[in-house]
Amino acid sequence: MTDCKRPMSDSARAIFGVDSIAIKGGFLLCTGCRERGSCQFGITGEEVLEDGKVRTFLRCAANFAGGPDVAHGGWTSAVLDEMLGHIAVFHNSFAVTSSMTVKYHRPVPVERDLVGYAWIDRREGENWHLIGEIRLSEPSTLLARATALFIERDFGHYQRHEEWLDTHRGVGGFSKDE
Repeated sequence: MTDCKRPMSDSARAIFGVDSIAIKGGFLLCTGCRERGSCQFGITGEEVLEDGKVRTFLRCAANFAGGPDVAHGGWTSAVLDEMLGHIAVFHNSFAVTSSMTVKYHRPVPVERDLVGYAWIDRREGENWHLIGEIRLSEPSTLLARATALFIERDFGHYQRHEEWLDTHRGVGGFSKDE
């Protein structure tokens, strides 16, 4: 297990708003969660293991239940996407989701300790082929598994998106205030 701070690239620093990431006992917060100071999906910690996998500690809150005491499938896919999105950052890069397939093996219980694992299957240029799993913490039981393609981007990605949105403001009732 790695216990260190890793310096971030200029683009990652601009995106995440920090100079380094604490690996052990810490975790990344997306732009939407940074203001609240906690992950809305229930991620409470991350660590990079010696084999390069990222282990994530999490818990699905009851308000994300889709059935009695069972997480909504949307929560499961969203938290897998979040876990996979952190892989590139831990490798001093930045990548966004292109596609993701989730296989639901067993219902994910709410209000139980869960553990996630995410890792690189392979890289081909800017294409990151990633795998992620959510498991019941004890006993370790596979609940869901995702395979995904993430595309490496630079910080200008968000600026280009904002410019593209500007060309669509006022079209079909869309305005910046919405």
